Amino acid sequence: LSIAGATALEVLSEPLSLLVLLAALVLTVLAPAFHYHQFGEATRMARDAGLSSVLTCGAVVAVFGTIRAFRREIESGTMAMPLAHPVSRTEFFLAKTGGACAAYLVFTSIVFLASFVIVDGAAIGGALAAKSGDVARLHGPNFAEGVGVIVLPLVLAAALNRFAHCRFVLTSFVLAFALALVFAVLSAVRDATWILRLLPVTALIVCLSAILLAAAAAFAVRLKANAAASAAGIVLLLLLPAVGNYYMADALAKGGFVPWAYVGFAALAALPAVLLFLFLGIHFINGRDIS
Repeated sequence: LSIAGATALEVLSEPLSLLVLLAALVLTVLAPAFHYHQFGEATRMARDAGLSSVLTCGAVVAVFGTIRAFRREIESGTMAMPLAHPVSRTEFFLAKTGGACAAYLVFTSIVFLASFVIVDGAAIGGALAAKSGDVARLHGPNFAEGVGVIVLPLVLAAALNRFAHCRFVLTSFVLAFALALVFAVLSAVRDATWILRLLPVTALIVCLSAILLAAAAAFAVRLKANAAASAAGIVLLLLLPAVGNYYMADALAKGGFVPWAYVGFAALAALPAVLLFLFLGIHFINGRDIS
């Protein structure tokens, strides 16, 4: 557990992780603010922007965060330290992978919660426009909350870093999660419909990303960072024919809902690939010379 926790904190302390989070939040919050393309549905742009951020930016964090967590241990030689204690190589590999997965889930949760707030704001704006006959616009308070999730964590983390010597990147992640959660709860108290509709679709994306994360962990043990990233990219290309089964944004159109039974079957379909890469990673780390 200590190895997993340390790995999760390590990934969340990476400046690259924070930059990707900011990019995801900017896409999620600001893209729906432009109302030139409604495509006949007020919430569509907000919904697609949020889910696209979870898919693309989440995959970046899953792959590069995992690779960097493993390669830093290997290249610095610190991987030998926990293995000198009664910790097997298999346990070490699974703990590091689990920690990277936990960091990815924190990242995804922040983007998901912010996406819900913005989609809810788009739904409110669409309902108000239908009554008034005006152009549909993102509801102001929801948009302000979305911008707050981007700006406030950075400002508060900078202040805490300056006066309390808190780690800026990690503190930004914690504050972003806390703010996104608070704003999402406020929206859900009013109407929880959209969070219930977005949750199974996001879970599908997590299933897909789990394959990439496990692959990145396995390749990071065997290959250098750039080669491991390239190998994970090849896995992504091989997964492209199945992406349509996991990216179900269009299923939410016109009140649609993805049933949890489908999510369960999709998770079972992804499980063999995840286990394959985990076993491959265990094989690689057990055969590696660690000095």
